[in-house]
Amino acid sequence: MATTQGTAIVWGVSTTNMTGFTAAVSGGYTFSGEDWAEEKDKVELKDKSGEIKTVYYYNTRKTLSLKCYPSGDNASATSTPLVGEQVAVSSATDSDISGDWICDSISKARSQDGVVEFDIGLVSYDGITPS
Repeated sequence: MATTQGTAIVWGVSTTNMTGFTAAVSGGYTFSGEDWAEEKDKVELKDKSGEIKTVYYYNTRKTLSLKCYPSGDNASATSTPLVGEQVAVSSATDSDISGDWICDSISKARSQDGVVEFDIGLVSYDGITPS
């Protein structure tokens, strides 16, 4: 367990569960990493001299990359979402992460001396409610 002296820091990952897709095993994952980002498309408008005078942002979306490994009594090396499926993510401490997402990519890594690890890419668009 980490102990801090001095400046307080936020430590560890916040994701606690992942459900809502066909092969989901509730509580069947241990999360080892998460990366969240907000993105928008951008258009820069220039004047006749080529100087940028206006910047227009649109098409807001959020991305979430989760690293996890199957764990628990029902652990399975095949319990991953399909690309395009809805994924419900739970986080007790980070409201940016909790909610419904769309699976955008999935990969699985194995090694002779390590655990099976999933890398799950998720996306959320402001104008789309995953179902």
